[in-house]
Amino acid sequence: MASEMLQRDDLSVYVVAGVPKSFKKKLQKFVDSESKSSGDTMLLDDEMTEWVVARLRGEKRRSHEQTPASSALWRAYRALSAARYHLQDGPMEEQVRRLRGEIEQLWQDTSPLHEVEEEEDSEEEAAV
Repeated sequence: MASEMLQRDDLSVYVVAGVPKSFKKKLQKFVDSESKSSGDTMLLDDEMTEWVVARLRGEKRRSHEQTPASSALWRAYRALSAARYHLQDGPMEEQVRRLRGEIEQLWQDTSPLHEVEEEEDSEEEAAV
C-alpha cells in the first residue's frame, strides 16, 4: 500500500461495491477534479478487502487469530495512532510515527494471523 497516502490527515475511506476494477480510473478523475490538493485513490488487495468487509459486518478476529501479546500490541498501535493525530504538526509527531511503525512490525511478528499466511506461502512454494 502507499503508506504516504495512509499517513495523511485528510484521508477518507469509502466502500464501493458492484463496480468493475476499471471504475478506479473514473473515480481518480473525479477525485482529481474535486480535491483541493493532490487527491488519490487506492484499490485494496483481496486480504485488506476481506478485513474491511469483516469490520463492516462487525466481525472480530477468531480467538485462534489473537494472542494476548498481539492484542496488546494492536491496542498500543491504535493508541499511538490517536496520539499522532493529537500531536500532528508538533515536535513529537515524527517520534510517535516511528514508534507506531515499530509497534506495527512487532504486532505482525507476533500475530498468529501472519503465521498462517507464512505457512500457506511455504506450502505453495513447496508445491511448485
